[in-house]
Amino acid sequence: MIVALADVPRGSKLDDVTDDVDQHPLRRAGRWLARERQIDEFLYGALVSGSVFAVSSAKSEDGGSVLLATGLVNITYWLAHVYVDLVGGRFHDHERSTGHRFRHALQSSTGVLLGSVPSMVLFSACRLFGLDVATAAWTTLWFTVALLGYAGGLAAHRAGARRWPLIGETAIALGFGMAVILLKIILH
Repeated sequence: MIVALADVPRGSKLDDVTDDVDQHPLRRAGRWLARERQIDEFLYGALVSGSVFAVSSAKSEDGGSVLLATGLVNITYWLAHVYVDLVGGRFHDHERSTGHRFRHALQSSTGVLLGSVPSMVLFSACRLFGLDVATAAWTTLWFTVALLGYAGGLAAHRAGARRWPLIGETAIALGFGMAVILLKIILH
């Protein structure tokens, strides 16, 4: 017997299962980022990794060192976020234990790490397909610009911006990505 998804009552176990099974892993990841309020952290990680690609690829011919630098810098930024949430947040939160705050800090900052993954995967794929470090880095940087612009446009649209305000907010988001491109041009 085939059950149409429209016939399944919302909130039923079948509905919950089909939501997870039928969705593409990237869509599930996007919903997790939104549900856990990690989108801002994700974008921060994407912007940081784009900046590191711009700097580390400027004088390097070794793709491994570019990837290593990007990964280590993103881990450093993630640890900084964990520290600030753990220690800095203690000034505002007197009731929760350090252990609870540490777990919360680890969970609430994972978006910074996840934000670096798409660009690192793209850079690796470019290198596997035979592109040199400079071309792979440029491809990754333009991908970062597109990602930031798309996120800015999507956020503006979801907030109700249309026409010129939507274009303006998208342009501002693209401008942050273009600043990374400018950094690459200056360093090159």
